[in-house]
Amino acid sequence: MKKMTKIALVLISLVCAVCAFAGTDTLTACGVPQIVCDLFGASSGVLTAGTMLFPVTEQQTGIVIAYQNKKMIADEVMPIDKLEGKELSFKYFKRTLGDAFTVPDTKVGRASEPNLIHLSGEEVADFVVAHGLEDLIPKEDLERVVDMSRYSNTRLEYMMNLLLLGREKEVADIVQNTSNYGTGCSHTYENAEGMGATGFDIVATIMEYLEKPFARPNILGMGAAAYHKLRMDPNVLKAIYPTSNGSGVATRQQLCELFEVDKIIVGESRVNTTKNSKTPTLERCWGSNIWGHYQEPLSSLKEGIAWGITAQVGDRIVEVIDKPEKGLKGSELVKVGFYQKPVVTAKDAGFLLKNVVKTA
Repeated sequence: MKKMTKIALVLISLVCAVCAFAGTDTLTACGVPQIVCDLFGASSGVLTAGTMLFPVTEQQTGIVIAYQNKKMIADEVMPIDKLEGKELSFKYFKRTLGDAFTVPDTKVGRASEPNLIHLSGEEVADFVVAHGLEDLIPKEDLERVVDMSRYSNTRLEYMMNLLLLGREKEVADIVQNTSNYGTGCSHTYENAEGMGATGFDIVATIMEYLEKPFARPNILGMGAAAYHKLRMDPNVLKAIYPTSNGSGVATRQQLCELFEVDKIIVGESRVNTTKNSKTPTLERCWGSNIWGHYQEPLSSLKEGIAWGITAQVGDRIVEVIDKPEKGLKGSELVKVGFYQKPVVTAKDAGFLLKNVVKTA
């Protein structure tokens, strides 16, 4: 009996599909009783799938793709090179220090050619990693929402913010790892050393390390604690105002001009380092470190020079999945994510000063 019932349901489904394909307005016109339509949740005799309450339109998809938290700096530190297609493997050109070492000169004469930086390297194969989060929302909750569009936008932004915080932490760990820099291009300070210690000159130190990589860094990055200390350091202020007494506060633009870099990036993000969200232990992602990277504006995984780049396959993803078995009225599962992998492409194009603020 059960077997015959299953066969009958399959046949009814096939008839429904044929009717829908043929443009028939009602299932009863095909000989399907109205009670069967009601059983399957049909409206006006038409058999339809359950309506999703959580809207994902072009607007919501655009929000997920474009969303960014301006206090997070991962995309500036290791810019995204978006790869087309669905292949999760990729190749990048890993720069190595060539036989000839040339300090780049960007000045070009009226009838001369720009100088070139000659590098050697190797092609490396790698894979992007799936990063995603999902949120299960009972339909009872969705039915109480007055402005569903605003609710969905807020929910998607919140989920993307958590995803990007994870990316921020991942990139920060890569940047602040001394093994990702060339020989002599990193230094870790003890608690009693660094800015604030007697006799320590941060201006001379940064100037020295700017010349160590094979390509002079054009971007300086640092954690908020290091930036706060740097812009009030007496040696910095005396270098900017030679006749001053070493007090005051330097602007970001003045620091760029002092160290002759294009940009200074400051990381302010914090992350909870404990599993218990009720009693969090918040720590700064970027610590009290200063780093310098060389980064060409149009650099990619295979062209140009950049200390680090992030490979990304396709756009960010957003999806809503019906979960009728979750909750009395069912639920909707909202999923967001992306496929990415940050890679260091030229470890000799940067430097790292770790724990550069005196703590003892």
